[in-house]
Amino acid sequence: MIETTWRAFADRWPRLRPPLRPHAAVRERMCELVAGSAERALLLGVTPELADLASHTVAVDCSDGMLAAVWPGNSRTRQAIKGNWLHLPCASSSFTVAIGDGSFNCLQYPEDYRQLCRELARTLRPGGRVAMRFFVTPDRCESVEAARARTMAGCLGSIHALKWVLAHAICRRTADPNVPVQAILDVFNHEFPDRRELEQATGWSQEDIGEIDAYDRMTDVFSFPTSSEILSVIPRDFSHPHFVLAGTYDLAERCPLLVMELTP
Repeated sequence: MIETTWRAFADRWPRLRPPLRPHAAVRERMCELVAGSAERALLLGVTPELADLASHTVAVDCSDGMLAAVWPGNSRTRQAIKGNWLHLPCASSSFTVAIGDGSFNCLQYPEDYRQLCRELARTLRPGGRVAMRFFVTPDRCESVEAARARTMAGCLGSIHALKWVLAHAICRRTADPNVPVQAILDVFNHEFPDRRELEQATGWSQEDIGEIDAYDRMTDVFSFPTSSEILSVIPRDFSHPHFVLAGTYDLAERCPLLVMELTP
């Protein structure tokens, strides 16, 4: 993302809720998954819920805005540095675990996924563990029209969940895991032209619904591959890559954690 996008995202951070931010159950499950490996963690992004999972954490983020507004601050056990995940400013074999929340979804599939995996393989120690939450498109994904009907029936808990449901439906429509952020807003505006009607059907406030307008004129592209598409680009450097679920929050079934280990 460009810096202006991340600044806007940082400004909205206090209003974000699951599934965009990790639920407490996600943090608890991630703690369990990295237990025994949490000596020195690489955190992709500055997600505050994950800042203290390890004895020492180094967070890497490309945005000055996110570093300033979202990171809970450097301390004896954690620090944040500016950098590009695809070219990590970190020494080889310097981490025992790598964690992140939706980090891969900010990248282009499949090329950037492969490059980030190469960087994780370089910076992790042999046997190092990876635990990353993903936002995935279901193998049997609903259409945009079905997503609208589901929303108007009051089956989604927030505008944030609707954003992902629409994004996944767009992936189905285009047969492409990569989705321009502007396209999510365009589909929303087409399917929900009357925001008062949406408010009445869902109980969401106009302020909450307006959160989606942050996507207006954004040039960024998110990615929402299926679980099998993600596993297909994991290199052989990593053993036993698999997904596990955590929690029962809205869309939890679409937000699994990828777990794998760097082959010794």
